[in-house]
Amino acid sequence: MTSRLHALLSLVCVLAVSACTAAPVAPAATSVPEPTTSVAPTVTAEPTVAQQTSEASAPSAMASSATQVPVSATVASASGQNVSTPVSTSVTPEQLAQQTLARMTLEQKVGQVYMLGFDGTDLNDANRALIQGLHLGGVTLFGRNIENASQLARLDQDLQTVADPVPLFISVDQEGGLVVRVTDGATIFPGNMAVGATGDPSLARQVAQASATELLAMGVNMDLGPVVDVNTNPLNPVIGVRSFGSNADLVSQFATQAVEGVQSTGVSAVAKHFPGHGDTSVDSHRDLPVVPHPLSRLESLELLPFQAAMRAGVDGIMTAHLYLPAIEPQQDLPATLSPRVLTDLLRDQLGYQGLILTDALDMDAIKKDRTAASASVQAFEAGADMLLVAGINSDDRMRLGDGPPALLAAVQSGQVSQDRLDASVLRILEAKARRGILVGTASAPLTPDASVLNSSANRALSLEVARRAVTLQRDDAGLLPLRADSRVLVVEAPSPTRSDVVDDQLASSLLDAIRQFAPSAYGAATRDAVQAARNADVIVLGTFDLAQNPSQQKLAQDLSATGKPVVGVSLRGPYDAAVATMVGTYLTAYGDRPVHLRAAAEALFGKLTPTGQVP
Repeated sequence: MTSRLHALLSLVCVLAVSACTAAPVAPAATSVPEPTTSVAPTVTAEPTVAQQTSEASAPSAMASSATQVPVSATVASASGQNVSTPVSTSVTPEQLAQQTLARMTLEQKVGQVYMLGFDGTDLNDANRALIQGLHLGGVTLFGRNIENASQLARLDQDLQTVADPVPLFISVDQEGGLVVRVTDGATIFPGNMAVGATGDPSLARQVAQASATELLAMGVNMDLGPVVDVNTNPLNPVIGVRSFGSNADLVSQFATQAVEGVQSTGVSAVAKHFPGHGDTSVDSHRDLPVVPHPLSRLESLELLPFQAAMRAGVDGIMTAHLYLPAIEPQQDLPATLSPRVLTDLLRDQLGYQGLILTDALDMDAIKKDRTAASASVQAFEAGADMLLVAGINSDDRMRLGDGPPALLAAVQSGQVSQDRLDASVLRILEAKARRGILVGTASAPLTPDASVLNSSANRALSLEVARRAVTLQRDDAGLLPLRADSRVLVVEAPSPTRSDVVDDQLASSLLDAIRQFAPSAYGAATRDAVQAARNADVIVLGTFDLAQNPSQQKLAQDLSATGKPVVGVSLRGPYDAAVATMVGTYLTAYGDRPVHLRAAAEALFGKLTPTGQVP
């Protein structure tokens, strides 16, 4: 950690601990009582951590002379006390946001536009200081923060007790399928392309609603999804099955249902990655993709699902770190940092007035040419409202706190106007007020009972989607269904193309799924597969992104050359069948989570008739 940030966080941490032990811990935002028309007595809050730090002459301007913001209800102060002010049930979210904004200090406003990741699975001194000392508006959680559902619920409740001056957006990427952060104690639903393959948009709504209800039960109030990119490039290394499909109209229909499903629970949805990451061949976690299409092409394809999400009232839209030379004249300037993309196109031309969130500003597409801190100022100037810094690696996490002081300095110098800052903070506060996070207009959504987590109903829904998604792309050899008494060799190729966005290590096995129907099935490593095929009646080959993996292509050729019948099962997208033309029978399962593998095995052995269609 840099010495400057280390000194700040250490000092703030000491003061935070002192303040929090001097007063009872306030409840999380979701436990705040519903406001009434009666007038609550005004309570004078103890000095906040930021005030105490200022009085102790801390070196950072971010920790100076902050005052606690009272709102029209009871909220948790940084000192651990509840701050009550007169409550009115007639106030609108916009009015409450204006009232709250008027009481915020400059430092609190700056902090409100940042959403940061952090280390640890509990509220430790470092992340307590980060949240309180910088007055963060939100946090984002990754696998490194999550052990299981009950631990996450405790963590999120604790995080809200140190929110200053208003409760946090707590966000997570719980997309389903390939990208999930909670894998223990919560339902793992199929991803978007599996849902799209069912052809039933209502399932997108059901899955989104069920998943968001589980998130809310764990204290998460913002889902960084759905992905609404149109995956027109089969070689896309970062979107693929995270998309609903390659047809813009289909993606628009399913995106609408997903947004409405998430937000029906009180959780904010965030459509991503604007203006469209579906036709790229580079992972923006690693480098800067280029999308060469003219605006007319974007308007007829990539932008359509975002417009559908806007009509559905989506709370937020996340930007993409990619370069659009037809729109942005500055060479290699990512869309996230481009006023022409965020302000001229998204705000002015498309008329979007909700939150604009950046993708993580410490991804390589951004930080290869600048620091995350300077990028946050640049993104804010371009038109972003919330600036996300994930802390992707250990070096990044040492600099998590650098952004807010950089933006504060830009405002103080006049580089960024106070009006521009107020506009973004107001959007954030309005969104929090509408969702009941900033309490005063309506009660916060009731926290669902923990019984919804990985419930039998949700597991059944997950399996139903996986089953309805399975797509039989061809069975030219007439191999299906397989016989239960066959000697089945199962070869599952490695999956080296998983993007950096995937951060869980949940084990799954196609062989185990097949053994439920063919107990004598056996497996072999890819290097031993050809020799192992000698004793097989049939070979089942599980593939991942075959077009991007020459070694997998050779494996398919070698197994086909043995003369034994081969059935291919794509455990990613529906693109492998077109590459492995020598394999006469091909199923696509759209994922390798346990529900996908079970559904694929059922289809192989005739327990279900595949009805999915390539979306």
